[in-house]
Amino acid sequence: MPYISAANRPAIDEKVVALADEIAVVMIHERHTAEISTHYRRAFMEIADFIAMLESGAAVKPTSKSQQLAETILETARPGGVKGGWTGELNYAITMLIQLVPYDMRLRKIWDESLRYWIYAQTVGALTRTAYDLHVRTADDYIGNGLTGVFEDIKDEYKRRVNTAYEAAQILKSGDCYDFAPFRTRLVATTVDGVAGYQEVMLPRQNPAP
Repeated sequence: MPYISAANRPAIDEKVVALADEIAVVMIHERHTAEISTHYRRAFMEIADFIAMLESGAAVKPTSKSQQLAETILETARPGGVKGGWTGELNYAITMLIQLVPYDMRLRKIWDESLRYWIYAQTVGALTRTAYDLHVRTADDYIGNGLTGVFEDIKDEYKRRVNTAYEAAQILKSGDCYDFAPFRTRLVATTVDGVAGYQEVMLPRQNPAP
């Protein structure tokens, strides 16, 4: 995730919180909380389409929370003076959104946990399909390539920063399932700032299956 300045975060955070709340309320109302990916996809594409319109010079006003977030992303990035510099703000906004919706659902006591594997898979599906759609729908220019690249990058970061630690916790809880590959990883206990954790060490398997 690009670490945009602290001064640029509050305006974006306000719009992200509003959109996350809207998505949570809709899922609860429709009683389709497993459809989180479809709600993400709608929001992702609306944000991307509105950014593309504004960046192409269209004079349009936002009419939804997704569009308001898109407009704020561009407005926040504009003082930097870099053409296409909004990609950092977009990455930050979507990264926060995919954390806040599950967090909101847990606070509302609809979900017991804010991360399960199915939540991760639905989120990755939405990010991946959005990147595919933008690749097809947008031009081969800084706008289309920037939008596509951001959603692809968020997906990769989500795997590295969130799912990798979740997988480690599940291995400790239920055991590993990579039992026959010639190489393996092993979780080694470590302590950081007084908190117990684990590092992943890469090892060859001493007795690989034939």
